[in-house]
Amino acid sequence: MNLKVLVIGCFLFCSGYLNAQQYSQVVLKDIPFEPNIAMNADLVKKLEQNSVYQSASKAARSFIYWTNFARLYPMAFRDEALLPFIKLQPSLKGKYANSLIKDLGKITPLPFLEPELKLTMAAQLHAEDIAQNNGRVSHQSSDGASFSDRMKKVGYKNCSGENISLGNDNEGLSSLLLLYLDINLPDLGHRKNLFNPNYTKIGVSVKQLPNNQFLIVQELGCGESSKN
Repeated sequence: MNLKVLVIGCFLFCSGYLNAQQYSQVVLKDIPFEPNIAMNADLVKKLEQNSVYQSASKAARSFIYWTNFARLYPMAFRDEALLPFIKLQPSLKGKYANSLIKDLGKITPLPFLEPELKLTMAAQLHAEDIAQNNGRVSHQSSDGASFSDRMKKVGYKNCSGENISLGNDNEGLSSLLLLYLDINLPDLGHRKNLFNPNYTKIGVSVKQLPNNQFLIVQELGCGESSKN
């Protein structure tokens, strides 16, 4: 049976707080994940009114949609996406899955993440840098620039965080579920990023790499105090 590997990385930078870069590597059965979930018309309509979303690639739009769906409808995300995914990939069962099931059942809906130009630029630049650096996943640029340096470069001044996913998922839902699961990452950094109620902005870039690998760079940010 074919296997696929998904590597995910987390880096948090918020209000001067910084934690170490961490990675999780998960090997899954190579089975397509095609959950029977109807697209939420209200969410789609809201996103389609955003010019940054309109100009994004199909894969980036998908990842933005599912990230928002999980935040706005956590119990539906649990029942219609997470549980079917775990059933399809039983190796994911365990304490991380159990804690996520519990978290999604008790969390209240979180703020909508509005696609934002500066965060999108940061995601695109970093995805391109990783691609040019032989796909080496890192939150530091190949020229040594840190995450905070990269945020300053695009002019984003408020608190922000970054998740990176690398694997065979070109639609984004499986990658997002694995970021939420945070397998073998006790501090649950990705999950905390995605559950952070202070974040109201998002930027995403999805780039195809050799060997049918898809790199997803996700930037999350607090609302800026001044106009863009």
